[in-house]
Amino acid sequence: MKDIRLLVLFASLLALLLCVSCGRNDGSIEWSASHAPNVLKCFGEPQKVSTQLGEAVHFDGEDDGLFLEGVPVAGMKEITVEMVFRQEPSTHFEQRFMHMGEFAGNRIMFESRVNPDSTWYFDAYIHQGEPEYNVVLIDPTLTHPCGEWYVLTLVASESGMTTYVNGVQQYHSDVPYLGAVNEGLTSIGVRQNLVCWFNGDILRLRVTPRALTPAEFLQL
Repeated sequence: MKDIRLLVLFASLLALLLCVSCGRNDGSIEWSASHAPNVLKCFGEPQKVSTQLGEAVHFDGEDDGLFLEGVPVAGMKEITVEMVFRQEPSTHFEQRFMHMGEFAGNRIMFESRVNPDSTWYFDAYIHQGEPEYNVVLIDPTLTHPCGEWYVLTLVASESGMTTYVNGVQQYHSDVPYLGAVNEGLTSIGVRQNLVCWFNGDILRLRVTPRALTPAEFLQL
């Protein structure tokens, strides 16, 4: 019976989380609550939840996570990566909810840091091989209340890398993006070494092969 329940859960996640839609005119890859890419492994029991924005997946912050096949930014020389998410309060300080690329090599990571006062701040990391091209995009002074929906955005090109929350700039680096994240997997809800499990909801993820302007970002 337990195996049947797990199969039903796994099938529902395949039908829910992170739809790959490659036919958009702008070449973007969008993952949402309609279909799913190839899910290699499901950890724990991520739950489908209804929200005011539509169906999302809730991760419990303890052992819920998904490993997906492929790296959607592969082959892109400039990128805009956007995620619609909601952070739970009263959880572990380090939350690592998207790890795109290699386990310990070239990769893009979306993370948050949760403060005792139930606020969080955005932390994005890009590893490109050489130390001078590895960038941490974080400003602990730019905090946001937990429990609300946000659009997280990373824009990266040869001109540099910039993060945004709801279209408001958080951090900028002049280090160029080299288009170096081309191999590996994508994990959602946890880092690929299974640490820093995410406690919150993820509704949508979009990757666009150009540097969008804030006017073009996803809106809540």
